[in-house]
Amino acid sequence: MRQWQITRDPAFKSEVNSLEMSVTNQLNKLRKDQWSNTLENFNPEDQSLWKMTRGVKRITTSSPPLVTPGGPALSNSKKAEALADSLEAQFQPVSDPSVPAVIEVINEAIQACSFDPASEPNLTNPKEVQGDIRVS
Repeated sequence: MRQWQITRDPAFKSEVNSLEMSVTNQLNKLRKDQWSNTLENFNPEDQSLWKMTRGVKRITTSSPPLVTPGGPALSNSKKAEALADSLEAQFQPVSDPSVPAVIEVINEAIQACSFDPASEPNLTNPKEVQGDIRVS
């Protein structure tokens, strides 16, 4: 129910409908006049027509609301909270991996990264470093 429908008086209702139609028609005429004025003022040399065409061609898509157990998250703060909860649930540390294949892959990766040198490396002195730099 619209705000102006306070009474059911037919004369008043008829007047309101007439005024509403008049305002709607005037707004439509104003929009058409503004659009015609915009089209007439395009200048082929400054590429304003192409800029307008590109803006009209571009279809904007809105992202759907995030659905949470408490309902859809519509505000930015609710969306941030939903994302934080989702990330927190996904990235929990695994205390007891139960898949043997995963354990084996992890152990192989650890062994490949951690190795003991066959012997202690030979230490160098500054003169050896200077000599190697001069040679290259």
